[in-house]
Amino acid sequence: MIAELEEFAREVKLSPLHRILLTTDGSITRILEALEGCTVDVETVLQKVVRATPEIAEVLQIEAGEEVNHRVVNLRSCRRTLVRATSYAPLSRLEPEFREAVMRADKPIGRIMAELELESRREILGFSAISASAELARVFGIAQGELLLERRYIIVYRRAPLLYITEVFPHSFF
Repeated sequence: MIAELEEFAREVKLSPLHRILLTTDGSITRILEALEGCTVDVETVLQKVVRATPEIAEVLQIEAGEEVNHRVVNLRSCRRTLVRATSYAPLSRLEPEFREAVMRADKPIGRIMAELELESRREILGFSAISASAELARVFGIAQGELLLERRYIIVYRRAPLLYITEVFPHSFF
């Protein structure tokens, strides 16, 4: 992953904090709380059950068309929205307690997993730079077209992908 990060850094100027946020194999919530000096909360934007597209199914190692929980949230500090996170989780792999917590609670996934004592690991799939759409510019309070950093990863539980997550945050914030 270091070689991929260094290649990416030749295209986009990365601070040490960018490097940490893009490559951590842990939850970024605690990192963000340490940076902001306050609790980071979840604001749910969208929560619904959908059918997995072929692309989502491939990442989650499930059949296309299988039901997945689709969730879009903003991670907000006491001052601002820091991250937009989008996740997909196959309903067939969600334990009842986890499914209920994810579908009703405005909590970060990592915090839910810690509370339920679910042992898991994260595998970073990649990262990229994108331009802020009108919607994301509004969410973050930045100019449309401003540089955003994106990371994609899976959370593996019991040797199978449990969640596929994409996180996006403004380059200028960190």
